[in-house]
Amino acid sequence: MNRRDWMGWTTGWLSLPGWVWAQSTEPVRLGVDGLLQDTGLAGRWKAGMGRDLGLAANWVREPSGTILRQLESGELPIGLFLSHPLADRLEQQGLIHDRHTLARTQVLLVGPSSDPAGVRGERDVVRALHQILAGQAAGACHWLPAPQDSALAGLSDTLTSTLGAQHLPARAASRTSAGVSLPPYQWLTLADWQTMSRAERNARKVLVDQDPRLWLSCQVARSFKTPHPAGKLLVKWLQGPLGRQAVTASGSVWQKAQG
Repeated sequence: MNRRDWMGWTTGWLSLPGWVWAQSTEPVRLGVDGLLQDTGLAGRWKAGMGRDLGLAANWVREPSGTILRQLESGELPIGLFLSHPLADRLEQQGLIHDRHTLARTQVLLVGPSSDPAGVRGERDVVRALHQILAGQAAGACHWLPAPQDSALAGLSDTLTSTLGAQHLPARAASRTSAGVSLPPYQWLTLADWQTMSRAERNARKVLVDQDPRLWLSCQVARSFKTPHPAGKLLVKWLQGPLGRQAVTASGSVWQKAQG
């Protein structure tokens, strides 16, 4: 089959009416990280799947770490998750496959405007984290860990794995001389930052945002244990021009995947 014939075959399948899919497959259970839903990307993909593929999906909202474990166990056949160190291990073990990066969004290291850890101007995020954790150990500031199983927690584990200090006990938030609690140092996605109120943002500063490691990738993968008839085509659609169009919609915090 030459390339032209293959493209025609693929286009034909992508244009199948919804009743064909309804008869040939059951709704696919699709794991989705909450950030993808909250930023509207999952909704745009859902609408596009229904329009272009006639494919019904039961969207299961979970943190990325949970989605990956459910792909590993076979509880979910397909997952849309954010970059997480667990994904590399599962792929190496052959427990997930057809893994592709679809989009990416920026991560910010944010802290109190007064910056008691003194990291303003630091461009290396690992050095900044070292200063913050040292400041926390001295009681000068507070690091707020990302929620367990979240992609931000996975990012933090990856970046701090060489510090030997990531398990420092949390301390009470530092206080000003007037006794007013300072905001913590923490990870925020670009979407988190944009949805904060003006008052919340005024009390904080983005301290590190240029380190090339400060990105989360949206990825898709299929479970080896529970294949779904529509799985391969769904992944192809997400990678194709129709899926990519949803990534770069006006006002989106998502960018096309690099490479």
